[in-house]
Amino acid sequence: MNMEPTWKRIGLLEPPADNSGQEVCMVILDDIIPHHTISHLKGRVKKVRVHKDLTVTCNDIFQEPLVSEVDDYLNHGLMVLNLLAHKPLEDSQANVHKGLSPSANFVFLPTSNPERIKVGLIWILKQNWNLKIVLNLFVPQEYGWMSPASEDPYVQALQPAIDAGLLVIAAGGNSKVHNNLHPNRFFVVSGYNDKGSNNSKNYEQHLSAACGLNAEGYWRPDILSPYTYLPLPSLTGTGFDYFGGTCGSAALVAGLCASLLSAIPDITSNTLRNVLIETGCDIDGFPAPILNAEKTRNALQNGYRNNTSPSSNPLVKVTNENISILSKDPLERSLALTILLKNDQMKREEIWTYTDDISPMVKKVAIQGLGDPISDLERKHYWNKVYKEKSDFGVKESWLYTLLRTSSAHEVDKWMSLVEFITIDGLICIHLFLQKHYPEAPRMVISPDPSMLVSTFSPVLEWYQFHIKSLLN
Repeated sequence: MNMEPTWKRIGLLEPPADNSGQEVCMVILDDIIPHHTISHLKGRVKKVRVHKDLTVTCNDIFQEPLVSEVDDYLNHGLMVLNLLAHKPLEDSQANVHKGLSPSANFVFLPTSNPERIKVGLIWILKQNWNLKIVLNLFVPQEYGWMSPASEDPYVQALQPAIDAGLLVIAAGGNSKVHNNLHPNRFFVVSGYNDKGSNNSKNYEQHLSAACGLNAEGYWRPDILSPYTYLPLPSLTGTGFDYFGGTCGSAALVAGLCASLLSAIPDITSNTLRNVLIETGCDIDGFPAPILNAEKTRNALQNGYRNNTSPSSNPLVKVTNENISILSKDPLERSLALTILLKNDQMKREEIWTYTDDISPMVKKVAIQGLGDPISDLERKHYWNKVYKEKSDFGVKESWLYTLLRTSSAHEVDKWMSLVEFITIDGLICIHLFLQKHYPEAPRMVISPDPSMLVSTFSPVLEWYQFHIKSLLN
């Protein structure tokens, strides 16, 4: 597999300098271990733990012995850090691959608890670490509801970073099922399929990357960067491994930002996010500008300074949900429907009517409000919705994830029939269904590359045709 280096794919003309990112500190909301692929970062990777009693401890991860093996949970943070700072590595085509900010300092905050995130950030901000960036790898919360960002505990947890003037870079999410997207105060990164090279003629939208209006009425994401086949040193052997998804996309943007903040230390987080957007490449049909790192750097070196902060004032508000539910604005209806459902002010029959709303946003709120089917007959209606709906905005997949929670083994025919309109989310649902009910089925390694869907599913389909069907017959 021949993939261009990530620095080239984001638009740089040459590899980052060895001192790229120097003196800049970045907080990463993920976990990390002292792995041999990052041993060159000794003294520059800390882990901050917030305990149940909200006390905080901090240690250099390399105080513990290096490890070579890593589980599925911990390899995520390790891949992110390698994208940011791995050592130079040459491929078979003599291309030099290199992390974008190899001299930066990194602090990992491994907790998903909003209160602990906030306590940890406040503690970190008190240290003299020249903190500039928070890399938020948590996807938007609550799949279906549409609620103001001010009510989201994860947004509240990151407010100290915003107040301190840091650049909060957020992964936009890998599913169109996401409804309530990140707030405007976060710099949101999503991805596109560049097919491994910096050639705009080959670029395609990535159909799993979330995009749309958030609960305040702002379009998300802000910028796009490569999503698939992001090369980094192999975690288990020689050669390369490949990362993907919006966490990888966001890591590339964070690495570039650390490099720019190191080279041009007077720029603010607002200037940085503004220049990234304004120098991005607009392509018809794509949901946001595509990152152009060289153009961004040139603009800053030529004096670009725009410190205008992003607005966080809601563009759509609900003051009376009983009136707003009748609005022609789908966002206003979604907000009102969420309030009514959370306050248990709507009968189930009425909720069902909103599953036929013209807006996918409203439909996803209604699906969240219905929750699990309450009878076998209603379950059949859920499946009918699966077959009827489209995947463009994640409505079909919203029904699937809901059905998955209460699935049973005898539904295997229904789940396998999804091959007719398979998406990455659909494949994930099938994978989880089989893990739950048929653990002997071939295990699928699901790639973020849409072109791999058929080949990923083929062994499972073959197993189903020759093993399960023979048992059923």
